[in-house]
Amino acid sequence: MLGQLKNNLRDATFFLGEAVVPKKIRYSGPLGALRRQMIFWSRDSFVLSYPKCGRTWLRTMVGRVIDKHYGLNLQNPMEIQHFWKISSNIPCIGFSHDDSPNLKRPSEIQSDKSRYSGKKILFLVRDPRDVLVSYYFDATHRMKVFDGTISEFLAQDVGGIDSIIAFYNAWAHNRDKVKAFQLLSYEHMRQAPKSALRTALDFLGIQGVPEMILDEATTFGSFENLRKIEMADAFGHERMRPTDQSNPDSFKVRRGKIGGYVDYFNRDEIAYMDERIASSLDPYFQIYHRKA
Repeated sequence: MLGQLKNNLRDATFFLGEAVVPKKIRYSGPLGALRRQMIFWSRDSFVLSYPKCGRTWLRTMVGRVIDKHYGLNLQNPMEIQHFWKISSNIPCIGFSHDDSPNLKRPSEIQSDKSRYSGKKILFLVRDPRDVLVSYYFDATHRMKVFDGTISEFLAQDVGGIDSIIAFYNAWAHNRDKVKAFQLLSYEHMRQAPKSALRTALDFLGIQGVPEMILDEATTFGSFENLRKIEMADAFGHERMRPTDQSNPDSFKVRRGKIGGYVDYFNRDEIAYMDERIASSLDPYFQIYHRKA
C-alpha cells in the first residue's frame, strides 16, 4: 500500500514537472536540487561500486532482461534508471559510484552511509589489485585525470589501493544499516554470469524472468559482444564508446581478466598491495586476502 502510494507520488511529481517546468531551469538551481532529492527518494534500490568493478557489464545484462521481459524494444538497455517512466511495474533502480571514491584520498571517503538507510544495496566488488589496473587505464585514457606510469599510480594517494580499501571498508561497516544488502563479485560474474545475473535480478525485485531471456541477456552481455557494441557505438552513448579506436586501452571493455594485475606489476609492487589488503581490508572481503 505504502509502496504504491510512493510510486503514485513519484510518477505524478515527475510528469507534472516535465509538463510544467521549463527545461532550462529543471536541472539546475533549487529546482534541480529538489529534483535530485526526489529521484533519490523514489529509488527502490541502488547498484553501487567502486569504478571498474563490472557495474556497466551488470547494468547492460539487467537492462537487457528488463527490455525483453517487459517488451520495451529499447536501443540502449543501459538506461535502467529511466525505465520506471515507461512502466510503474519496473523497479526504480539507481546506479552510482557513491561518493566518487576514485577521486578522493582515503581519509576523504565518506564513512557514513545513513542516507541509504531505507534502500536495498547491491554492492559490486572486484579484487582491489585488478580494480587498480583497470582504473589506471580509465584514468589515463578515458577520464584523463592522471598522466604517469602504473607504478606511479600505485603510489599516489588519490584513487590508489588505499582509496579502494577505504571504500570497501566503509560499506563493510554500513552493510547492516540499510534495508537489505547483497554482495556480488566481479569474479562470480565472470565465472558464472547467468547465476550472478539471477542473484542480481532476485535482489532487485525483477521476478519471473524465463530462462530463455536470462540466456539471451547473458550472451548479449558477454565480453565479446560488448566489445562489438562499443566498436560500433551501437548504444550511441559515450559510456560505451572508446576515446581512441586505435588504442585498445581506451575502450570501456578492455580485458576483463581475473588476476590480470600480475601482468602489470613487479614482485615488490604485488607484495606491497598484498600487505595493504592483508593489514587494512575488512575481513568481510576475505576472498581478496591472499595466502602467503
